[in-house]
Formats: sequence, C-alpha cells, structure tokens
Amino acid sequence: MFLNNKSIAKQVKTIKSIVTVQDFLRTYAKYRDLSLDDGINFPKRSGSKEQKLTPTVQFAKLEEAQSISEIFQQVYQNTYPYKELENAQEIRKMIEDPNYHWIVFKINKTEVIGCAGIKFNASIKSVYLHGFTIKKEFQGLSSLPKLLMAAWIALLKKYEKRALMYFGEARSAHSKSQSLSDYIGLKPIAFFPKKDIFFNRDESEFLLILYDEDTITKYRRKEIPKIIPRVLTCYYYARERYQLEFPEIFDHLTLNFDDKIIQTIKQNLTYQEEKDNLGNSVITISINNSDAYVSFLHQPQVRIFEKINYNVSNKEQLFVFIEEVKQLVKKLNIRYLELYASAYHPIQQAMLYNAGLKPFGYVPCFKYLKEENIFEDQVVFIYYEGKVNGNLKMIPETENFLKAIKPSWDF
Repeated sequence: MFLNNKSIAKQVKTIKSIVTVQDFLRTYAKYRDLSLDDGINFPKRSGSKEQKLTPTVQFAKLEEAQSISEIFQQVYQNTYPYKELENAQEIRKMIEDPNYHWIVFKINKTEVIGCAGIKFNASIKSVYLHGFTIKKEFQGLSSLPKLLMAAWIALLKKYEKRALMYFGEARSAHSKSQSLSDYIGLKPIAFFPKKDIFFNRDESEFLLILYDEDTITKYRRKEIPKIIPRVLTCYYYARERYQLEFPEIFDHLTLNFDDKIIQTIKQNLTYQEEKDNLGNSVITISINNSDAYVSFLHQPQVRIFEKINYNVSNKEQLFVFIEEVKQLVKKLNIRYLELYASAYHPIQQAMLYNAGLKPFGYVPCFKYLKEENIFEDQVVFIYYEGKVNGNLKMIPETENFLKAIKPSWDF
C-alpha cells in the first residue's frame, strides 16, 4: 500500500528547497580559488580587538600531528572516545594518507588552536568530516566562522563531482557544533542515542549530511522504497527535505523460518576477529561455502558495535546473524549498536525491529553500489541501553528533526 497518512505531515514544518554543494560554490564564489595548501587568512581591520592575532586555516603538516593530538587531550580532558585522535602517531598516519586531510586553525602562523579531519573515500564517493575542535580560549574569535567557510568552499571545490555526499556527526551536549554544521549546509538526517561517552558521561549524536546536486536526482536508485510502518516518520522527514516520492508500506509481514536451514547455517559458522593497536577489533561472522557474512567494529572503550556490514541471500541467514550478534552484545556488555539497513527490503527491516533495534533516521543515497553506479537509501537502526539524557542542547533545525522522527518520545 502507499503512504496517505496526512497526520504525519503536520508533524514536520515546511522545509525549504534542497541546499546542495553547488549552492555553496555559487554563493561563495569569491573563495573558490583559495588553497588550503597555501593557507587562508583575512587581514584584520584597523582597530579590531583581535588585531594582534592573525588566524589562518590550512592543511596540517606532519610536524603538527602532536599539536592536534594535544588539542583533543586538552579540550576533552583525556576522555575522547576515539583514542586514535589523542595519539600523535595515529594522526601522522592519517596526514600521510593522500585521501585523508587534517585542517588546522592557527594564530600568527605558528600556534595551532583548532583542527578538523576530512576523509575522502573514492569507493563510496563521499567525504567524512569529524573531530572539529577549537581550544576553549579561542572559541570566541570572530574571524573563525569566515575562515571555516573559506576552508569549506576550498574543500568542496577540491572534491566537486568526486564526492557526491558529505557527512559527519555533531554532539548533542551543546549546540555549537550543530550551529557550525548548519552554517556549512550539513543538515540532520539521523539520531544516535547515547552513542558516545564524553567526560565519562554518555552522550547522543546527530548524523548530518550535504549532497551534490546530482546525488538524489541522477544517481539515486529508481526503485520505490519499501519500508515497514515504524520507519514512516523517519521517511517522511527525509521525503519533505529532499522531495522524495511516496514509499510502499509493508505491514503485517509474516516471518516464517525454516528450522532445518537455520540449524545447517549454525553448524557452518566461522568467527574471526582482527584487533588493532588501540584495543579495537573488527569481528566477522561468515557462513562456510557461501557469500553471507556480517562484520562490525567493536570499540570496547565505549562498548559499542558500529560500521556493521552484512550480506545475506535469505532471511534464515539474517536470523542467525542477528542471534549471534545479540549473544555478543550480552557477552561483551555492549551499550550501543548502529546498523544501516536497505530501504528496499522490508522483511529485513521487520526482523531488525523485532530483534530490538529501532529506526532513528532515513538516509537517502547513503550506500554506493559501484557496479551499477547508483546510490541506495538506508534506514538507520539503533540498539541502546537505558534512557536518553533529556538535557539535549539543540538548534531549531535539530529540534524540529527530532520531533519529526520521534514525536512521542519521552526523553
């Protein structure tokens, strides 16, 4: 059946036309030829209180890796959940990677006062932004937003048409990162309840995204999304923002499983774990003599499973994988699990929902299929422990989004 629930429409305010990469390049055309290799700065006007400071933004050099790691140690008091960003050697590896950049904000061309990481992934045509941090004593510099925009335009120009989407996460404990993300066009599209731990307290995150003008109009899969009713509020928000079509809704799905197939699958499971030098590991569960698998990143410091990928050819395989992961969640005391599921397989969505995962976002064009040169929509499913801290600091954009996807949620 097709969506015709007008009551849901009232939960979402009217959203303006889509903002794209090209909108920014046109609006800020004066920044298009600036280079982060050379560094960008804007001379201060006479009489400015910041006259003695000359802020600059540029790509980081290897010798600045130590300064970047010290910023995370200082600002987060050694509680940053992703320890590689507190490790100068790990930062150096990133800087040496041609597809990974750190940009640094400096004053008087010497002192590093802030940073942000940018990872370009050609295989999925995306840019991932993370780790935007400024030392507290410099967060009020009036020139920083202008520098940030200039750096952003330089990045958009550098990756134009090579990256078709840009995404990152923003904390919910304060609104600064949300405001800056909104300033550069990154809009909320999913919510990660209690994902991270900052200052030894759990904290939620927003997934934010910006698309190239061709992503949704040219490269998005033409098939109509097929979703379960529980995904509907998330879908409607995305539909309004990105002018999507009506989906097909699949209700009252019958989930019958073949016990003999399930038993055979369980007898042919293979379990692998690859650990890194920071204590994290990639766990892979596969089925012998098949292409079916599920893999995910385990980060024991914050007790989460994320970056989950899976491939199955029938619902029995997915059922077994879900049961195996649930056992690991219990065994390893996992407090948060994040999974992106296909928006075109309602049975898989229903199985995930029945397993205790809840939808917290509908993300258009989030999975790139290289063989077909198209993007598929994804539904964000989350498992988390306990209740979300009600002290969320939100800008109007994120507040409207959260009300839209979870209007009856009691924080």
